[in-house]
Amino acid sequence: MTNTQNVTELQPRMTREQLINAARIAAIYLPVASAQLMNELANRLDITSVALCEAMAQRKDLSDQNATLRDDVVSWAKECDRLEERHTKTPTNVHSLEAQRELRELPPVVFAQKNEAVL
Repeated sequence: MTNTQNVTELQPRMTREQLINAARIAAIYLPVASAQLMNELANRLDITSVALCEAMAQRKDLSDQNATLRDDVVSWAKECDRLEERHTKTPTNVHSLEAQRELRELPPVVFAQKNEAVL
């Protein structure tokens, strides 16, 4: 980027890496105080993006674990119903209904969306 280069020549939509690199290159042509500020902004954007990506990955893992645990609860309740039916010779689904009711009473969990933006 030169001093005469027009700002409109920048891409209208840049990736995070392109934006960080452009900010660092632009800092070369700025006064010292502004250059330091531009570099600091680029560094913080980079660090924040990495932290956000890590948090999103952890959120997805926890969401998957939560879904697995909920499925396990329902499976165990069905197994309890099956054992009770075998023992008493009377069909029952009381454990399954109770498990479903208790799972509904748990606070809602926001599941990761398949179309989340990748940073």
